[in-house]
This record gives sequence, structure tokens and C-alpha cells, in this order.
Amino acid sequence: MNDRKQRLTPPRSAVPPARPAPSYVALAGEYFVLGELALRGFDGALTLGHTKEIDIFVLNRRTGLNFKVEVKTTHKGVQQSGLFGPSYAWMMDKRHESLEADELVYCFVSLEEGSGVRRFFLVPSKDVAAYVGWEHEYWKAHSTRRTGKITAVRTFRIPTETPKARTIPEPWSDGRWERFENNWAIFGKER
Repeated sequence: MNDRKQRLTPPRSAVPPARPAPSYVALAGEYFVLGELALRGFDGALTLGHTKEIDIFVLNRRTGLNFKVEVKTTHKGVQQSGLFGPSYAWMMDKRHESLEADELVYCFVSLEEGSGVRRFFLVPSKDVAAYVGWEHEYWKAHSTRRTGKITAVRTFRIPTETPKARTIPEPWSDGRWERFENNWAIFGKER
């Protein structure tokens, strides 16, 4: 019996488990968002494809309103930035500077590795577009890192502390980032 038990027990290794591939982290974020929507009485449907721009379609049956949700997921937790201070950060693209629509909502998900903590930040597309464009220009003007390369990479950040006025766009001086977390009301009344 003892010999059999030893054979069924997987060997322990000093090597920590590998991080999941970014595509699995992204997919996990989408499923967590679907779960949160279901718990709140919203109908959500995952879209399929490798180069999709919309991850989830949402229907609020109570109001009849439809939404398109783009989910961005990170597993890095709070990041320190010399320019922007401590914040959650998600990689974006230049095209996000111009994507604005009343029915388009971004859900930024933080799956803090090893902690089991899941945080959801729901942001209107107009706020994302304004921030992403502002952040890139601010970064270009103040960063000491100069490669000479033109990049389409952008970053969306949500501060974890009250930022210095110069490190947020002017419209954000009202503290709007504090209202983004668990902002499920962006989809209207829950059932």
C-alpha cells in the first residue's frame, strides 16, 4: 500500500510552476468577466477569433440596451513607474486613442498572480481614448528612455494612490479613476 501511494503522488520539484501563456491569462479574464456579468443578471456572450476587437457582447434585458466589451487582463498587480507612480497598467495600441462609442466599454482585469485577488475596472471608451492618447504624449515628453523607434504600443493606467496633478490628464483631476472599480452599473440597472 505504501509503495502504491508513493507512485500516485506526483514528484515535487524545486522549480516553480510556469506562468500561463498571455493568451491563457487573457482568456481567463474574459471568463471571469462573463461570470461577474451573470451574477449581476446581465446576458453576456463571448466572441470567438484570434484578432477580435470585441470580446464580449452584453445585453441588459431590463433596459434592452446592448454593449460591446473589450477585456484587457494583466496578472502583474500594481506596477511602479518613475513617471506615473504606482498603478495598474495594461498594454494598449495606438488604435485605442480613437475608439469611442457609447456602447463600447473596456473591462480592465487584474488577476494578481499568486494572491487569488481579482479586480475589475469598467471604463467608458471615451475615457480610455482620452487617457491613452494623453499618456503616450506625456511619456514621449518626459521619458528619459529614447530608442528613436516609433511604436504603436500604448499603456492604460489606473493609479493606486492620489497621483500628482501632472501625471494624469486634466479631465481626470475629478478622481474619476476611483469610480472605475466594480463599475458594473455602466451596463444599467441589474436584475
